[in-house]
Amino acid sequence: MNTKFSKALLMHGKDYPLTEYITLHHPTIDEILNIDETASPDNTYLQYVQIILSDPYTNMVMLDDMGKNYLEVTPFEVFLLQWDACVQSYNANKELYDTCQIHPLQTILNALQFFINEQHYFLKGKYDDNQVCLYDVENPSCQITQEIFEFICEWVKSINKFDYSNRINPADENARRVLIEDMREEQKKAKRRKKKKDDNQDYIGNLMSAVSFCGNGSITPFNIRKCKIYWLNEALSISGKKSNADHILDGMYHGTISSKDVNKKELDWMK
Repeated sequence: MNTKFSKALLMHGKDYPLTEYITLHHPTIDEILNIDETASPDNTYLQYVQIILSDPYTNMVMLDDMGKNYLEVTPFEVFLLQWDACVQSYNANKELYDTCQIHPLQTILNALQFFINEQHYFLKGKYDDNQVCLYDVENPSCQITQEIFEFICEWVKSINKFDYSNRINPADENARRVLIEDMREEQKKAKRRKKKKDDNQDYIGNLMSAVSFCGNGSITPFNIRKCKIYWLNEALSISGKKSNADHILDGMYHGTISSKDVNKKELDWMK
């Protein structure tokens, strides 16, 4: 199944009608920064992104602790694991959650809703063959199966221009075990660093600043609020490629770089 969205569609910035009941939403910076009233709504957005991606690779340690091989688990299965954990947490602390008038599942529902135009309230259900899906309580015909979720996942990955091409692909079981233990150790170090100092990278803020002040001038602080998130990611990416190509050509012109040593793909900055 091909879930790839074309660059032309992403550059257009329009929303994508996935099913009769679900239209995938391409948010603007303004919408991202109006997610909530906190001092860091961009962090909430990134949390929503990670919930939807439900990436087995980044969750390999958690899955290993559960006796699962991350190479054999789909993002939809990871998403459902998060869903079930929230339901279990609520059932175990129902009185406290009800007193506070919150439900741990709400963040997951909010993440889904943010990238879907239509208003839905999903519940988890099963078909007769035990395959799991999410369905809208008001319209059970509106469903998110594993296939539909893969499209939603790919949409979020595409508009944020995430690239997983440099990930390690273990050659055998021993390599997989080493990778998991390395990831486990890295997570422990990251947790210790976070205790010492807030490790907030201000990813979206840095992206906005770089594109506004070091770009080609088409995106500025005065119009950036209306820009789609893909535009910012693409602007930064293509600006870096063009700068690299310009430096290579300059080196070739002045004789400091030999043309035979140049990867021609680096000169085609449009791709």
